Amino acid sequence: MAKLVNEGETEVCEAIKARYATLYLGLYEDTTEPAETATLATLTEQAGGSGYARIALAQADWTIVVDTMTNLVKTFTAAGADWGNQYGYFIGTTSDNTGKLLFVHHFTNGPFYIADTGSIDITPKLQAS
Repeated sequence: MAKLVNEGETEVCEAIKARYATLYLGLYEDTTEPAETATLATLTEQAGGSGYARIALAQADWTIVVDTMTNLVKTFTAAGADWGNQYGYFIGTTSDNTGKLLFVHHFTNGPFYIADTGSIDITPKLQAS
């Protein structure tokens, strides 16, 4: 099988950035990392309400260094109720479950319990290696 080299990794990142004007960041409550076959519909996402909604990731906010795409820090804040344990974040192509699940990140030092008025900062990063 062919190996992706640095220039190819950068090209993959550039292609993802060019393909989507907006991607969406969300939190999930699955205790184990979602499988390769996971979809937006199969994730156990933080329930809507109490201040939760997926956060838009604008195309212009991505920076690329070799094989890594990084977006600006995004903050999720609970308002009106506890959100409980959050085990990771995901990036999808839509703000609902009609799109594609592109990336997941399972917190290695989590889960993080989000109490009412509490928040969590996420710096979305994607690696194409």
